[in-house]
Amino acid sequence: MNVKDVFCKRSGLFLTGSGFVLVIWIGIINYWTGPVFSSLAFYLVPVIIMIWYVGRPAGMLISIAGALTWVLTDLISGPSYPHIIIPAWNLAEKLSVYFLVVYILLRLSKKEEALRVEHNQFLSILDTTDAFISIVDPESYEIIYANSALTGLWGENMLGKKCYEILQGLEQPCDFCTNKSILGENVGKTYVWEHQDRRSQRWFRCIDRAIKWPDGRLVRYEMAIDISASKKLEKERRDMLSMFAHDMKNPILVAEGFLSRVYSGKAGPLTDKQLSHLGLINDAISRVGKFITNFLEFSRIESGEYKAVPAPFDLAMSIEKNLESLRIEAEKKNIKLIFEVIDGRTAAVHANVTQIDRVLVNLLDNSIKYTNPGGTITVTLSNRDKDLLVQVADTGTGIPEEHLPYLFNPFYRVTGDSKGSGLGLAIVKTIVETHGGRIWVNSIYGKGSTFAFTLPKYLGEINSND
Repeated sequence: MNVKDVFCKRSGLFLTGSGFVLVIWIGIINYWTGPVFSSLAFYLVPVIIMIWYVGRPAGMLISIAGALTWVLTDLISGPSYPHIIIPAWNLAEKLSVYFLVVYILLRLSKKEEALRVEHNQFLSILDTTDAFISIVDPESYEIIYANSALTGLWGENMLGKKCYEILQGLEQPCDFCTNKSILGENVGKTYVWEHQDRRSQRWFRCIDRAIKWPDGRLVRYEMAIDISASKKLEKERRDMLSMFAHDMKNPILVAEGFLSRVYSGKAGPLTDKQLSHLGLINDAISRVGKFITNFLEFSRIESGEYKAVPAPFDLAMSIEKNLESLRIEAEKKNIKLIFEVIDGRTAAVHANVTQIDRVLVNLLDNSIKYTNPGGTITVTLSNRDKDLLVQVADTGTGIPEEHLPYLFNPFYRVTGDSKGSGLGLAIVKTIVETHGGRIWVNSIYGKGSTFAFTLPKYLGEINSND
């Protein structure tokens, strides 16, 4: 049993006090008997320390035997040098210290061997999985371990080579390298991401984390799971839904056209009650039509089929244009629209104007819809180091906190009686992220919401023809 374990934490103060008392008693006895007893005490101090740290019965016996050997040899030989605190002339004493050091080294060797066995067991467990697992030095990018699944694909000679050369076929580190996501302030955090291999076109879900290697350095552990099958099923499901929505669109348009003719009286006179019912039917069909249009647009943008050509343009001018287009709607509810630009430098982005307009209109339209009459909507454009920040803040009803994490999910609606499709914010999020930005929301229920998104800055100049 380890001697440390005998003493609990509460005994720390008692042991410390006892140590001070012992030192005082050694001083008193040294004064009355001379330096022999104090030299014995000073020899026992390191022995006690060794016992404390080794903490095993054999270590205790060896230490005590060394101390007794010193006492006996000192009594036999006599104090030849009384002024020396710890005599070291006797061979027996040297042997006892030698045995003690040897024992400590043996203990350390056994612990090192146990760690080596545990390390090998850990690696053998990694070899049993079908996932691709690699361990890479984040500084040199050298592969220091690859499990059987990975070496079976790329060969045993991948060890010691650069990860970006072997795994990605590149000549320099990947621009999507996860070092920054797991090191520094992110040490201890797990980073999960998805990646499509450009050579095999297969999809992988990667789980990365910084772990400590036996030599003490931090290394990048990465497990890649092949999710190509699930991605294929997801694409097939999305394509099927898109085809279904596309097939529904034409009948809806036909029904809406004929209903419009009937509603206008071209098919004969109608009573007020009939007109009222037809108006409700027309509104319902219009909502279905908008839902289908939004769904088809969302599917095209998400799948990358919508190949809009980006171009540099002034984001501030785009915001002003969209504010003017919605000013009449805002005035109907006596809502004040404010536009502020922080740092008046050129606010240029390289993006698709139509899609960014869709983002702005959607956010502004939602703010107008959920802001009470007499409220205020403030749009702020901030010019930052690497990107532009747009904030749309309103004094509306706000969003309950429990809904915020799901607000940008497709088909998610805060209230069950909402007339929207639940795709507007999902489309906005997809557009922003495909342009290299990000979007988020802060809201206080009953006081208002602030939707914010960023877009990378365009560092070139905007031509007058753009």
